[in-house]
Amino acid sequence: MPQTYYGTTVSQRAEILVYIPRTQALEAVFSLKDTEGNTLHEMEVPISGRAEVISIKVPTLLTVDKNYQWFLALKIDGQLSTRTPYVDGWIKRIRPNQEITASMQQGDLLKQAEAFGKHGVWYDCVATLAKLKAAQPNNPTLNKHWSELLESVKLQQIDRVPIVASNIR
Repeated sequence: MPQTYYGTTVSQRAEILVYIPRTQALEAVFSLKDTEGNTLHEMEVPISGRAEVISIKVPTLLTVDKNYQWFLALKIDGQLSTRTPYVDGWIKRIRPNQEITASMQQGDLLKQAEAFGKHGVWYDCVATLAKLKAAQPNNPTLNKHWSELLESVKLQQIDRVPIVASNIR
């Protein structure tokens, strides 16, 4: 996430990528809330206990120009508590501009990621690059783009953490 904990998407059902450190937890809880704090969706997410980046496809349709807050909390000993470690962020669905629309119609995922990045569409940029990297983990061009993206938000320490391909949709 950018340091503002806020990002945009053009997708109705965005993908949120989350870094999970090594943990004894084998499950997490993902929730999505509106700006009034109403829970729109909550679901359990299996995790491996290893350090990994997972992808969560938001099951709720996001409305254009509306902000949402998401949370991912680890279940410690199978439970949530006030001491449960969690991460959160904000997401807003926006309308794609002409350049983004054109890149989406071409079908070249790297060009899509570049267009998303150029226009600050964080969630779609990172999800698209993650899909490419998971499919081609030894591609030096993709590794370079992934490293640069993580460095741009001061997350270079997770550069080598595996992206869980089975969670990428």
